[in-house]
Amino acid sequence: MMMMMMKQVGLIFLLTELTQVSTFTNYTACKNLDRKKTVIVTAGESLYLQCPNLDCYEDNYNSSYVWFKNLSKTMRLEKIGTEEHERVHYHRSVLYILQLTLEDTGHYITQEWYKDYKDPCHEFELDLVVYEEFSPNLLNSKISISRESSNSIPCPVCESQKGTFIWYKNFSLISSQESGNILRISNASKEIEGIYTCVCTWEHHGRKYNSSASRLVYIKEPSTFTSLQIILPINNSILQVDMGTEIVLTCSVFTGSFGKDKSSCYWKRNGTELDKVFGYKLEYREDDDVIHAVLTISEVSQVDLLSVFQCTAEDKSEVMFVSVTLKSKDVGVSSLTLISVCVCVLLLFLLITGAVKMFAVDLVLLVRGIFKKLNRKEDGKVYDAYVIYQRNNLDETSEKTLSEFIHEELPTVLEKNYGYKLYIPGRDDLPGEDCMNLIETKIELSRRLIFMISPGNREHEHSVSLEAYDVQVGLHQALVQGDTAVILIQLEEIQDYTHLPLGLQHLLKNNPPLQWRDGEKTSSRFWKQVRYRLPVPSCQKDCLKKTSVRFNYQKIPIENEQI
Repeated sequence: MMMMMMKQVGLIFLLTELTQVSTFTNYTACKNLDRKKTVIVTAGESLYLQCPNLDCYEDNYNSSYVWFKNLSKTMRLEKIGTEEHERVHYHRSVLYILQLTLEDTGHYITQEWYKDYKDPCHEFELDLVVYEEFSPNLLNSKISISRESSNSIPCPVCESQKGTFIWYKNFSLISSQESGNILRISNASKEIEGIYTCVCTWEHHGRKYNSSASRLVYIKEPSTFTSLQIILPINNSILQVDMGTEIVLTCSVFTGSFGKDKSSCYWKRNGTELDKVFGYKLEYREDDDVIHAVLTISEVSQVDLLSVFQCTAEDKSEVMFVSVTLKSKDVGVSSLTLISVCVCVLLLFLLITGAVKMFAVDLVLLVRGIFKKLNRKEDGKVYDAYVIYQRNNLDETSEKTLSEFIHEELPTVLEKNYGYKLYIPGRDDLPGEDCMNLIETKIELSRRLIFMISPGNREHEHSVSLEAYDVQVGLHQALVQGDTAVILIQLEEIQDYTHLPLGLQHLLKNNPPLQWRDGEKTSSRFWKQVRYRLPVPSCQKDCLKKTSVRFNYQKIPIENEQI
């Protein structure tokens, strides 16, 4: 019931359109003799086209003719003019389309009006398809030639019109050819096979135009059994299409020994036949031993892009098929988008990597602060760092700078603000202790060694002073035993390190010293680098309260110490 209602609604719309067509073009429907013809041509050439009825040319003087073109965009018929200066016009039963364009593709109707017949007129339909460049669909019927006899290839254009002819094989000019609409071939061999194209140059209204046609020529071998073979399309081929446009798929099958009468080919979509399916049009034609199934998709949809089209061929002995899929040309945009996303991800990765590298120290210190208890290890050590500094052979300025840094800056920042526990000789040792034994013990109980690099001379290198001894013990601990990491701090600009012990020079080559400048704030990069090289602070709030008492003491001056 529902289908009947839809058909009635469709019939009403169709009648409405026909009414609009009649008023627009003075079109009067004639008896359709169902003699439909399809013409396939190339853009840029010109067309001399007779009425699809074979009798039109003979009845030229007993009848009158009117040509119409179906405008697919407006669904109306447009009457074609007769003025010869127009690009598209007709003269009696012949339609002229000069300098063909893709816009000329469409449905054409010829009406033949009679003078003394019972039916006043008949009409004939014709489909014209214009290709922008050469396509296998442009090939006319194939021609088989024999090895034993002379053969000829007729040109399928300018059959009823005078013109000059030029022949090409596989789109290359044939040398030593006779000008005519028939190309003669003798001594046929396998090399003769190929695509032959004839170009006809004809004159109209004082100007010259070209029309061409191509056909496949092959050698007909002696009769042997040959099997079914699908010539076109290639299996698993992918066609690039535009959504919403029309596309034509051609399936060409060589019928083999069983011949055309016992062979067939047809199109399926996802295993379903497309004959009489709305939006799909199937046409069949034959050429010698080849049959063709031509599928026209009026408007490519998303369903078509997700489907598989199968060209199926069968005869009495076998069935075979090849598959074709459609792919939207818009995929290129998606590829461009994918490339853009990949580039953005790469740039983001490089940006994050650079940021992590730049702020690596800050990140480590932040994590330490959050997970302080987890990062702290019980290793039996008492001090976070043992400070080794030069106390002799300094000028007054260097001595003052070193003293302020050792007794003010270093304890204030590291001990008071961040809870580190330092051992500073001259501040933390007690009178009466065994100095040599004390130095060894305190260094062993320290997690790091802080070497203060100061200007001076090498007179103290082999001396027996306490500062020389703690340097030697510290270097032995760092270089020989490898138990304790070293932090090198430089207070002044020093160009030459040759006055330093060789072990310390070795450390300086592998670990550039941290350069301190007067006025460095607690949050400066220098102090962050010092904290980064130190372990997790061992001293907590209770420790900070105890150690803060030290800062009320008077600064201990640096004096010369001897054993």
